[in-house]
Amino acid sequence: MKSLITLGTIVLLLFFSCKEKPVDTVAAKAEKISPTPVIDASYIATKTAYFTVADTAIVGEGRAILERIISKSQFVMFGERHGSKATSQLITKLIPMLHEAGFNHTAFEVGPYSAKKLVTLTTPPSATVKNLKQFITQYALEEDHQIPIPFFDGLEDAYFLQAIRERNMNIWGLDQEYYSSTLFFMDELLTFVTDTPDYAIIKSEKEQASKIIASWYTKDNVPGAEIKLFEEIQKEPAVQQYLNRFRGNENTKKIIKDLEISWDIYTRWREDSHADRISYMRNNFLTHYNKALQAESNPKVFLKFGNLHASKILTNGCYDLGDLVTQLAKERGGKATIINTWHRFYTNEKGEELDYLEKYASYYKRLRDFMSLAKRDQWTIIDLETIRSDIREGRIRLPVNGDYHKMKSLIDGYDYQLILPIDKRVTPNKN
Repeated sequence: MKSLITLGTIVLLLFFSCKEKPVDTVAAKAEKISPTPVIDASYIATKTAYFTVADTAIVGEGRAILERIISKSQFVMFGERHGSKATSQLITKLIPMLHEAGFNHTAFEVGPYSAKKLVTLTTPPSATVKNLKQFITQYALEEDHQIPIPFFDGLEDAYFLQAIRERNMNIWGLDQEYYSSTLFFMDELLTFVTDTPDYAIIKSEKEQASKIIASWYTKDNVPGAEIKLFEEIQKEPAVQQYLNRFRGNENTKKIIKDLEISWDIYTRWREDSHADRISYMRNNFLTHYNKALQAESNPKVFLKFGNLHASKILTNGCYDLGDLVTQLAKERGGKATIINTWHRFYTNEKGEELDYLEKYASYYKRLRDFMSLAKRDQWTIIDLETIRSDIREGRIRLPVNGDYHKMKSLIDGYDYQLILPIDKRVTPNKN
């Protein structure tokens, strides 16, 4: 009995001891530590600035960020939304700032020979709008988007191209030649043989080849047509006869080679040509860059491509141009700045205003804390570099739910996020 009383006394003492002095468990310690806040719109707002593009200049607190980007970068990679009027208006204002900071080179999502043609069409610069209008009108096919050189079919595009040429900045074409450029190339090849005795015969062969090519484009434009367009074109004896005229010419054999590379990429686009396309662009960039190094110790390049190509992390199974310029900058002790762009508010061809946060809710719902900061009448610029640094230093953390993946891809893939003000397609520059 005495033993039982003693045991009971001990249990009571332990009970009251625990009540008066709680055990310092791991859970209790965790409660005492303030958790790192999760990234949200209120935090992102502290890394956000705004600006407007006026007739004469970029205005607002965001301008200082753009100036800092340009002054500190060897490469500025602009990941655009294709066909955007607001984007081309912004680029027109950025060109003088870039040139003043030592950027002598621009690179675009066009083919190597198309870039040379753009130089011709912008000589003199004052004739840019007129020459592009005539060129686009001449080679436009049955559908409005079928143009000979992509992303330069708008009036606003012509203005920024003119600004580039007025400053004698170089134009690099890195991509394959465009899907609907073939008829333009047939005519271009003919210009290399105008002084030959067989010119009349070659011109007749060109006209026959072009007629056949145009007929295949017409078949390809039929809804539901499942044609491997360029395989069919290359099977035509008249086309091969004409192309063979130029394969041995030093001035034209590379044009033929680039054209056939482009046809092959388009023919295999549903299969595995994407990696070949990206490698082609990377190699073309390096060719231009290494040539520029012969004249400059630190060539600065402005690149304007679709935003998929701008990311510096793996996208669509490839390390694209954003990765290339990032690595090049690191090797040379410089800096590449990668800019991504989104639309929030957009006016379609019917005049309807769309809110992409609603229209594409399934995509943007996991990025809503960024997209919600957009304004209809101003450009929004979000500093992803600083956010990335805050995450690395433990000042903020990504969510643990499904939003984590898209947020991380955005923050790791780009350095700044631009959200456009209300936008529309470029003004067509053709008759």
